[in-house]
Amino acid sequence: MSAPDPLAGLKDYFNSWAIRHLSCEPADRSAAEESIHRAYRAANLAPPDTIVWCGGPVEIAAQLASASADAVIGANVRNELHFDLQQKIILLSEIYRNEIPIAERQLANLSRASTATNEYEKCRQAAADINERVDNAVSEALSQLGVRVRHVLLRLRGQSRLLPRWSFDEIAIGPSQLTSLAIYEYLHDVLPRKDVTGSLHGLWRIGASAGWIVPHKRVCWIAERPNLLRLDATGHLHGPDGPALRYRDGWSTYAWRGVPIPAWLIEEPERITRSAIASTLDPALRNCMIDIMTPERFVKSGVPSRVHEDECGVLWRKRWGYPTSLTGAWAAVEVRNGTAEPDGTHKTYFLRVPSQMRTAREAVAWTYGLTAEEYARLGKRT
Repeated sequence: MSAPDPLAGLKDYFNSWAIRHLSCEPADRSAAEESIHRAYRAANLAPPDTIVWCGGPVEIAAQLASASADAVIGANVRNELHFDLQQKIILLSEIYRNEIPIAERQLANLSRASTATNEYEKCRQAAADINERVDNAVSEALSQLGVRVRHVLLRLRGQSRLLPRWSFDEIAIGPSQLTSLAIYEYLHDVLPRKDVTGSLHGLWRIGASAGWIVPHKRVCWIAERPNLLRLDATGHLHGPDGPALRYRDGWSTYAWRGVPIPAWLIEEPERITRSAIASTLDPALRNCMIDIMTPERFVKSGVPSRVHEDECGVLWRKRWGYPTSLTGAWAAVEVRNGTAEPDGTHKTYFLRVPSQMRTAREAVAWTYGLTAEEYARLGKRT
């Protein structure tokens, strides 16, 4: 009888995991608190005396800023709870080497297999974006001079560090770490040995119920899930008409295809003008402004230059900085839909392309993942 396939159903399992982690439903607080106790016990720690619920990670930061002395909350135990996941994979491969011969090869391919699970990859990208935005927001919230001075004085008195030195990830466990545990829950559920993966059960259950935790020996802060989470097709934060991410404590952030943007770009798009775009130094933000304005309006404003025209379309480009440099330049190809509308007209589209494109044919070919020569051989029109 052949050995069971450990990867059977992996895609469906990961996609189901992703749905839970992208949920904006209120946390299952009883399940989350039980999971915190379980995670502490797995790390050989006594469960915390107090679990403090917050509307979001920025509210946790506010509470940390005024937190009591170490004697009350205890030292941070983030490192004790958060295992080295890569070492776990190696250990799992060794355990199953003889018990399930097929598993060794498949375990080596797990990361490659997971890239085919679109929803899970989307979930992982969203988690990375959320971690970055939250880390920046928490750093800003904790950067006040009075807060820092207070905590320096606490450390001089011999009390443990309550605030992160550089990153919120130093003291917190968030979506990026929790979503990486999906494979362990899968292996725990489908393979016969549970002694290795079982120690992570508490952490992955926290991820299924809530958002962030900042664990200390006596007090564990935990944040609710976001109540708004909007993504593009690749999993990047993207809010075309409002915030892309908002927590129940009221903190929110705006993003355009993963790029952080100021709120006014979405709330007051009429303020995006030729001069506003020209005065923006960050190329990524500048491109977002053009996208929101729409490339068609930007071209019609007269700012970009017509670079090339052929039977495939028109290539437009705008350089900033040195006239000969393409660094930070913007380009788009104007194409006409080959299929006529009911009234006989043909729609025109403006497609963003890399700034180094030299011809309209090359630009259109790039949108199909082809070279200009390969596209010409196909004999296709857009």
